[in-house]
Amino acid sequence: MTKALLILILVLGLLPLAALIDLETEVTAHSGVAELIKGRPWLNTGQGETYRLLLAPRSVLDSLGCQISEGDSLYVEGITSGDLLLVGSITIGTAENSGSYLLRDFLAGEIHPGGATYNVVAKNCIGCRLCLSQCPTGAISIVKGKAVIDPAKCTECGICIEGHAAFRGCPVNAIKKE
Repeated sequence: MTKALLILILVLGLLPLAALIDLETEVTAHSGVAELIKGRPWLNTGQGETYRLLLAPRSVLDSLGCQISEGDSLYVEGITSGDLLLVGSITIGTAENSGSYLLRDFLAGEIHPGGATYNVVAKNCIGCRLCLSQCPTGAISIVKGKAVIDPAKCTECGICIEGHAAFRGCPVNAIKKE
């Protein structure tokens, strides 16, 4: 075993195995304007705070008719962790119309029914566990040495593929969006 591989294994053993967002945390409300950064929705509060919105899978948003565009006025209730905001409910106000959408019930632990389209290509997965500590909703687990994504928990945030902050996404590109 090479020295670099041994160091990697030791470091991976120190990583937290829980989701970035603790669902027991208090739900807070935020308002501001929608920004699209790298195709992902963010909330700019106008008070120096920006949050990456973790909504729901695209299929769920489409079924609800929920669309966020650059510059939309937003009122969001959810759970924050750093610059991530797991959305429970969102109200979108646009010049044309407005709508309110319930995406998940934190008390019941339920997400609006739907299914994420992110999957792990098992033959490519090296079981490094990096995605476990980076998934904000705890949708990724390890089964028989390979990462597995629970579509009921996945918000299709893309962090496992694209990365966020210092994490650059799956190092072997084993996670794919169908």
